[in-house]
Amino acid sequence: MKYKVWKFNRTLTYRTIYTMSNNFELSDEEKSILQKQKDLVEAGKKKAESFWLEEYPHFTIDEKIKYWLASIHRGMRTQGEATADEYSEFSAAWYQHVKEKEPDFDSLFEKVVPLLGFYFDWKEYEKRIKAT
Repeated sequence: MKYKVWKFNRTLTYRTIYTMSNNFELSDEEKSILQKQKDLVEAGKKKAESFWLEEYPHFTIDEKIKYWLASIHRGMRTQGEATADEYSEFSAAWYQHVKEKEPDFDSLFEKVVPLLGFYFDWKEYEKRIKAT
């Protein structure tokens, strides 16, 4: 039995809409919103892939340090505000991902940490990135 989806706020996430589309009949407008969300996700994936394949490999050491400094600082700040645990950004899966993108990540990270502007707990970091 199919149910009509109630009119919903356009701020629903792609995942919510996708889940709803499996359980309800969507209107043309809702299908259009879903397609736009899918297109945005695909465009984001292509942009990220392009960055890692075409831009990042040409970065100098200083540019790589600046990139990782901004990424780590933003991630820790965001996680700290959202979860009160800034180290929750770090995990074995995260570490594996960054090592795939930057094989020399460990030596770069040693240069990034002093630039973060706050105390960094290396023991906590190492505990988080170990495979469990």
